[in-house]
Amino acid sequence: MLEINEELLAIDDAVDRLAKLILASPQAKNYQIAKANVLADQELQSLLARFQDLQESYEEQKGFVKYRSEVVDLRRQVLQLKRQIDLTQTMQEFRAAEVALQEVLAGITEQLAQTISSDIFVDTGLPLAPHHHQHGHGRGQNIREKGKVQ
Repeated sequence: MLEINEELLAIDDAVDRLAKLILASPQAKNYQIAKANVLADQELQSLLARFQDLQESYEEQKGFVKYRSEVVDLRRQVLQLKRQIDLTQTMQEFRAAEVALQEVLAGITEQLAQTISSDIFVDTGLPLAPHHHQHGHGRGQNIREKGKVQ
């Protein structure tokens, strides 16, 4: 059971302060503005609704792709509409703001992890960030069993 003490309360207060600082950052503000622009863009919302419908229709029928050629055409329509959505100025601005905010959050997470131990790897999910291969499963594949952590 978690013991609530002064240290835990201090950590909780620090987390609250950090969250407020992040929300006040230019990256978070740009993200909020870009998200509001996406929601306000009626043409984009129409495309997104159409994409959602096409995607659901494709998901229902994709098991029959070998037997029905129109499923291939439906998949092509889904991909074309996705590309059309991704090429809109509003969506490009939203994605750029999203990545900028993700970089800030990834940097904070990496700093926290490195403060604890330099052996901790944080997968930021950023496209050009380093990635670790997945750990194997089964006996002898545990980090501790390999002798890396003592």
